[in-house]
Amino acid sequence: MAQGNLTWQRGDITGDIYFDYLRPQNQDPIPYVRLYLMIDGSPESKPVKGLRVLIYGTLAELVYGHVQKGSRIGVEGHIQLRYRPNITTPVFEVVAERIEFIRNIDYERGKQVIADLKQREKRNSAASDMEVITQILEIGEFSHDSD
Repeated sequence: MAQGNLTWQRGDITGDIYFDYLRPQNQDPIPYVRLYLMIDGSPESKPVKGLRVLIYGTLAELVYGHVQKGSRIGVEGHIQLRYRPNITTPVFEVVAERIEFIRNIDYERGKQVIADLKQREKRNSAASDMEVITQILEIGEFSHDSD
């Protein structure tokens, strides 16, 4: 994450939650989630139509398993400005590094996702997935530090 480019927002998920995989050439697929948060503003500011949030990797799988429309989450991450092909206006989005589950969380479905990740960890011997699962179970949130 870029130094000085840090944001923390709390909001309710509005609309559908989109889950898919990025498929970089000659690399393993990377899971990602895109969702929109309605955040509290101030009376002096214009109304917010929704904050676009992107989540990648194991964190994306965990979030997708736990949240639903109407869930309240806290998101810590960095702001990204991106230009899409054939569209002239840029997209501003938050790339999540850490998620906090606050309200209306589906822990039953989330437990199944955690079980699936544990099974994958046994097959792949990836310590990072196990660390993530342990952190979720212990404190109810996950922090993903990227270089």
